[in-house]
Amino acid sequence: MPNALVFRPDYEVLTHYTSKYLEAYVVRSAAELGFSVTDLYAEEAVSNRFFQEIDRQDLVIFGTHGLEDRLYAQNGTILFSSCSGDERLSGKICFALACRSASKLGYSAVDKGCRCYFGWLQDFVVIIDESYDPLEDPYAGSFLRPVVNGINAMLSSYIYGRRLNEIAEITYNTVFDSFNQQIAYWRTVESPTASQMLTYLYWDRDNFIPIFREEVYVPTPVYIPPSLRGVLAIGVVAMPLIIKAIS
Repeated sequence: MPNALVFRPDYEVLTHYTSKYLEAYVVRSAAELGFSVTDLYAEEAVSNRFFQEIDRQDLVIFGTHGLEDRLYAQNGTILFSSCSGDERLSGKICFALACRSASKLGYSAVDKGCRCYFGWLQDFVVIIDESYDPLEDPYAGSFLRPVVNGINAMLSSYIYGRRLNEIAEITYNTVFDSFNQQIAYWRTVESPTASQMLTYLYWDRDNFIPIFREEVYVPTPVYIPPSLRGVLAIGVVAMPLIIKAIS
Protein backbone atom coordinates (compact mmCIF):
# COMPACT_ATOMS: atom_id res chain seq x y z
CA MET A 1 0.00 0.00 0.00
CA PRO A 2 1.52 3.38 -1.00
CA ASN A 3 1.83 6.14 1.58
CA ALA A 4 0.74 9.76 1.27
CA LEU A 5 1.27 12.60 3.74
CA VAL A 6 -1.04 15.62 3.81
CA PHE A 7 0.38 18.62 5.66
CA ARG A 8 -2.30 21.17 6.49
CA PRO A 9 -1.79 23.88 9.13
CA ASP A 10 -4.92 25.73 10.25
CA TYR A 11 -4.38 28.94 12.19
CA GLU A 12 -5.76 31.88 10.17
CA VAL A 13 -8.23 32.47 7.37
CA LEU A 14 -6.22 31.20 4.42
CA THR A 15 -4.78 28.08 6.01
CA HIS A 16 -8.28 27.40 7.35
CA TYR A 17 -9.67 27.48 3.80
CA THR A 18 -6.93 25.33 2.29
CA SER A 19 -7.11 22.88 5.17
CA LYS A 20 -10.86 22.43 4.73
CA TYR A 21 -10.44 21.77 0.99
CA LEU A 22 -7.66 19.27 1.54
CA GLU A 23 -9.68 17.48 4.21
CA ALA A 24 -12.86 17.29 2.15
CA TYR A 25 -11.42 16.53 -1.28
CA VAL A 26 -7.93 15.05 -0.83
CA VAL A 27 -7.57 13.22 2.49
CA ARG A 28 -10.76 11.25 1.90
CA SER A 29 -10.15 10.54 -1.78
CA ALA A 30 -6.57 9.39 -1.10
CA ALA A 31 -7.85 6.85 1.42
CA GLU A 32 -10.54 5.69 -1.01
CA LEU A 33 -7.91 5.23 -3.73
CA GLY A 34 -5.95 2.92 -1.46
CA PHE A 35 -3.29 5.13 0.10
CA SER A 36 -2.26 4.87 3.70
CA VAL A 37 -2.75 8.54 4.61
CA THR A 38 -0.84 10.45 7.28
CA ASP A 39 -2.89 13.60 7.91
CA LEU A 40 -0.92 16.23 9.82
CA TYR A 41 -3.52 18.83 10.72
CA ALA A 42 -3.33 22.02 12.80
CA GLU A 43 -1.23 21.37 15.93
CA GLU A 44 0.10 18.18 14.32
CA ALA A 45 1.35 20.19 11.32
CA VAL A 46 4.71 21.00 12.86
CA SER A 47 8.31 20.29 11.98
CA ASN A 48 9.03 17.46 14.41
CA ARG A 49 5.92 15.50 13.42
CA PHE A 50 6.66 16.04 9.75
CA PHE A 51 10.19 14.68 10.03
CA GLN A 52 8.96 11.73 12.08
CA GLU A 53 6.69 10.71 9.21
CA ILE A 54 8.41 11.81 6.01
CA ASP A 55 10.81 8.94 5.36
CA ARG A 56 8.09 6.32 4.75
CA GLN A 57 6.03 8.51 2.39
CA ASP A 58 5.70 8.15 -1.38
CA LEU A 59 3.73 11.36 -2.02
CA VAL A 60 3.63 14.56 0.03
CA ILE A 61 0.98 17.28 -0.23
CA PHE A 62 1.46 20.68 1.38
CA GLY A 63 -1.24 23.29 1.93
CA THR A 64 0.61 26.04 3.74
CA HIS A 65 2.39 29.37 3.52
CA GLY A 66 5.67 29.58 1.68
CA LEU A 67 8.42 31.74 0.27
CA GLU A 68 11.00 31.13 -2.44
CA ASP A 69 13.24 29.09 -0.17
CA ARG A 70 10.99 27.69 2.56
CA LEU A 71 7.68 26.26 3.70
CA TYR A 72 5.94 27.09 6.95
CA ALA A 73 4.25 25.00 9.63
CA GLN A 74 1.48 25.70 12.16
CA ASN A 75 1.44 29.25 13.56
CA GLY A 76 4.00 30.47 11.02
CA THR A 77 7.00 28.52 12.26
CA ILE A 78 9.47 27.32 9.62
CA LEU A 79 8.94 23.74 8.46
CA PHE A 80 12.13 23.48 6.38
CA SER A 81 14.12 25.45 3.82
CA SER A 82 16.27 24.95 0.76
CA CYS A 83 19.31 25.10 3.05
CA SER A 84 18.16 22.51 5.56
CA GLY A 85 15.49 19.82 5.44
CA ASP A 86 14.52 19.63 1.78
CA GLU A 87 16.88 16.68 1.29
CA ARG A 88 14.29 14.62 3.19
CA LEU A 89 12.01 14.91 0.14
CA SER A 90 14.37 12.62 -1.78
CA GLY A 91 12.44 9.88 -3.55
CA LYS A 92 9.08 11.61 -3.05
CA ILE A 93 6.58 13.21 -5.39
CA CYS A 94 5.49 16.52 -3.86
CA PHE A 95 2.65 18.94 -4.50
CA ALA A 96 3.00 22.28 -2.69
CA LEU A 97 0.12 24.72 -2.53
CA ALA A 98 2.40 27.44 -1.19
CA CYS A 99 3.51 30.75 -2.61
CA ARG A 100 6.72 30.94 -4.64
CA SER A 101 8.26 27.71 -3.37
CA ALA A 102 8.68 26.34 -6.90
CA SER A 103 11.00 29.22 -7.76
CA LYS A 104 13.85 28.01 -5.51
CA LEU A 105 12.90 25.37 -2.95
CA GLY A 106 11.42 23.06 -5.58
CA TYR A 107 14.60 23.10 -7.65
CA SER A 108 16.74 22.58 -4.57
CA ALA A 109 14.64 19.59 -3.46
CA VAL A 110 14.77 18.02 -6.92
CA ASP A 111 18.54 18.51 -7.06
CA LYS A 112 18.68 16.53 -3.79
CA GLY A 113 16.59 13.64 -5.12
CA CYS A 114 12.92 14.66 -5.00
CA ARG A 115 11.30 12.87 -7.96
CA CYS A 116 8.96 15.72 -8.88
CA TYR A 117 7.89 18.98 -7.23
CA PHE A 118 4.62 20.58 -8.31
CA GLY A 119 4.27 24.17 -7.16
CA TRP A 120 3.90 27.86 -7.91
CA LEU A 121 6.59 30.23 -9.11
CA GLN A 122 4.84 33.29 -7.68
CA ASP A 123 2.21 34.00 -5.03
CA PHE A 124 -0.86 31.79 -5.21
CA VAL A 125 -3.77 34.23 -4.87
CA VAL A 126 -7.25 33.45 -3.56
CA ILE A 127 -10.25 35.77 -3.39
CA ILE A 128 -12.32 35.01 -0.30
CA ASP A 129 -15.74 36.04 0.98
CA GLU A 130 -15.73 35.14 4.67
CA SER A 131 -19.51 35.39 4.92
CA TYR A 132 -19.56 31.86 3.43
CA ASP A 133 -18.48 28.56 4.87
CA PRO A 134 -15.11 27.81 3.19
CA LEU A 135 -16.46 24.90 1.12
CA GLU A 136 -19.43 26.99 -0.02
CA ASP A 137 -17.50 30.15 -0.92
CA PRO A 138 -18.05 30.58 -4.69
CA TYR A 139 -15.03 32.87 -5.04
CA ALA A 140 -12.44 30.85 -3.13
CA GLY A 141 -13.75 27.64 -4.66
CA SER A 142 -12.84 28.85 -8.14
CA PHE A 143 -9.19 28.95 -7.06
CA LEU A 144 -9.02 25.92 -4.79
CA ARG A 145 -11.04 23.39 -6.79
CA PRO A 146 -8.47 23.32 -9.64
CA VAL A 147 -5.79 22.62 -7.03
CA VAL A 148 -7.57 19.68 -5.40
CA ASN A 149 -8.48 18.38 -8.85
CA GLY A 150 -4.78 18.37 -9.74
CA ILE A 151 -3.79 16.68 -6.49
CA ASN A 152 -6.38 13.96 -7.02
CA ALA A 153 -5.17 13.47 -10.59
CA MET A 154 -1.64 13.02 -9.22
CA LEU A 155 -2.85 10.51 -6.63
CA SER A 156 -4.93 8.46 -9.05
CA SER A 157 -2.19 8.47 -11.70
CA TYR A 158 0.28 7.18 -9.13
CA ILE A 159 -2.01 4.48 -7.75
CA TYR A 160 -2.70 3.20 -11.26
CA GLY A 161 1.00 2.80 -11.96
CA ARG A 162 1.57 5.63 -14.41
CA ARG A 163 5.15 6.58 -15.29
CA LEU A 164 6.53 9.76 -13.80
CA ASN A 165 6.24 11.75 -17.01
CA GLU A 166 2.60 10.65 -17.34
CA ILE A 167 1.85 11.64 -13.74
CA ALA A 168 3.35 15.06 -14.43
CA GLU A 169 1.45 15.57 -17.66
CA ILE A 170 -1.89 14.44 -16.24
CA THR A 171 -1.48 16.53 -13.08
CA TYR A 172 -0.36 19.66 -14.89
CA ASN A 173 -3.09 19.41 -17.53
CA THR A 174 -5.76 18.78 -14.91
CA VAL A 175 -4.81 21.92 -13.01
CA PHE A 176 -4.54 23.95 -16.21
CA ASP A 177 -7.86 22.71 -17.63
CA SER A 178 -9.65 23.17 -14.30
CA PHE A 179 -8.52 26.78 -14.14
CA ASN A 180 -9.69 27.24 -17.72
CA GLN A 181 -13.14 26.00 -16.75
CA GLN A 182 -13.29 28.59 -13.99
CA ILE A 183 -12.03 31.29 -16.35
CA ALA A 184 -14.71 30.38 -18.90
CA TYR A 185 -17.37 30.69 -16.20
CA TRP A 186 -16.23 34.06 -14.88
CA ARG A 187 -16.10 35.44 -18.41
CA THR A 188 -19.89 35.05 -18.45
CA VAL A 189 -20.40 36.95 -15.18
CA GLU A 190 -21.10 40.65 -15.54
CA SER A 191 -19.77 42.30 -12.39
CA PRO A 192 -16.65 44.16 -11.18
CA THR A 193 -15.76 41.07 -9.18
CA ALA A 194 -15.50 39.03 -12.37
CA SER A 195 -12.64 41.19 -13.61
CA GLN A 196 -10.69 40.61 -10.38
CA MET A 197 -11.45 36.91 -10.48
CA LEU A 198 -10.17 36.58 -14.04
CA THR A 199 -6.96 38.47 -13.28
CA TYR A 200 -5.98 36.13 -10.48
CA LEU A 201 -7.29 32.94 -12.07
CA TYR A 202 -4.99 33.56 -15.03
CA TRP A 203 -2.16 34.38 -12.63
CA ASP A 204 -2.54 31.21 -10.57
CA ARG A 205 -2.95 29.03 -13.65
CA ASP A 206 0.12 30.35 -15.41
CA ASN A 207 2.50 30.17 -12.44
CA PHE A 208 1.95 26.46 -11.78
CA ILE A 209 4.80 24.15 -12.88
CA PRO A 210 6.18 20.63 -12.42
CA ILE A 211 9.92 20.44 -11.64
CA PHE A 212 12.10 17.41 -12.45
CA ARG A 213 15.75 16.55 -12.17
CA GLU A 214 15.52 15.71 -15.85
CA GLU A 215 13.06 17.32 -18.21
CA VAL A 216 10.80 14.32 -18.69
CA TYR A 217 7.79 16.56 -19.18
CA VAL A 218 7.81 20.23 -20.10
CA PRO A 219 4.43 22.01 -20.18
CA THR A 220 3.66 24.32 -23.07
CA PRO A 221 4.78 27.85 -22.11
CA VAL A 222 1.90 30.21 -21.45
CA TYR A 223 2.05 33.90 -22.30
CA ILE A 224 1.46 36.05 -19.21
CA PRO A 225 0.37 39.58 -20.21
CA PRO A 226 2.58 42.33 -18.76
CA SER A 227 -0.48 43.79 -17.01
CA LEU A 228 -0.69 40.68 -14.82
CA ARG A 229 2.97 40.67 -13.74
CA GLY A 230 3.81 42.08 -10.37
CA VAL A 231 0.25 43.13 -9.56
CA LEU A 232 -0.19 41.18 -6.34
CA ALA A 233 -0.77 42.64 -2.92
CA ILE A 234 -1.20 40.50 0.15
CA GLY A 235 -4.15 41.26 2.39
CA VAL A 236 -5.75 43.83 0.07
CA VAL A 237 -9.37 44.36 1.08
CA ALA A 238 -11.99 44.59 -1.67
CA MET A 239 -15.18 44.62 0.37
CA PRO A 240 -16.83 42.25 0.98
CA LEU A 241 -14.08 40.18 -0.64
CA ILE A 242 -10.56 39.66 0.61
CA ILE A 243 -7.67 38.97 -1.74
CA LYS A 244 -5.18 36.61 -0.10
CA ALA A 245 -1.93 35.01 -1.18
CA ILE A 246 -0.52 31.76 0.19
CA SER A 247 2.71 33.37 1.35
